[in-house]
Amino acid sequence: MQLRTLSIAFALLVTWGGVAHANPAADLPAGTYALDPRHTCVIFKISHWGFSHFTGRFDTVEGSMGYDPAAPDQISLDVTIYPNDIDTNDKELDDDLRGSNWFDVIKFPRATFHATKIERTGDMTSKITGDFTLRGVTHTLVLDTTLIGAGTMPLTGDQVMGFSAVGTFDRSDYGMNNPEPFVGDEVTLQIDTEFDKKDAAKEN
Repeated sequence: MQLRTLSIAFALLVTWGGVAHANPAADLPAGTYALDPRHTCVIFKISHWGFSHFTGRFDTVEGSMGYDPAAPDQISLDVTIYPNDIDTNDKELDDDLRGSNWFDVIKFPRATFHATKIERTGDMTSKITGDFTLRGVTHTLVLDTTLIGAGTMPLTGDQVMGFSAVGTFDRSDYGMNNPEPFVGDEVTLQIDTEFDKKDAAKEN
């Protein structure tokens, strides 16, 4: 039984690899793709005394993407992050970061990204420029994005696109001007995510 299970798993991986990488998004249908929160991770990194990159994550993220294979440079993309669900593996620090000196989550419960421009930089890479709003302040944020894979998920029949993206911003631009000498100003965002389009037969 164990050997049979391993054989099935290997067959699915081979099928997935062939579908995902042969022609990564051109054959997918047009429509709205929803961010899959179970397969999304938004991590932030900031300098700690110049000795290391202190790292945390946001656990609750939502988003949608409008995609048309005939016009891949004109996708629409909107993502919402909920800073209240910050996780640094330190409860006392998390509570402090939720407060008015930092994310001020009571007054500003959401951070949003709205794409305004897509620029292809390679077969699998692009720069996505958008309006990033944090603490009620909006500035331009550029995400260097890589398409990891695209195709039909063998286990569900859903259409899937997976991306990795990275961008940087200065926290002081968004009103987090705390002068702590041990915390850097530049913040790096690392995003790994999947967007799914449900099987139309299951939607009807």
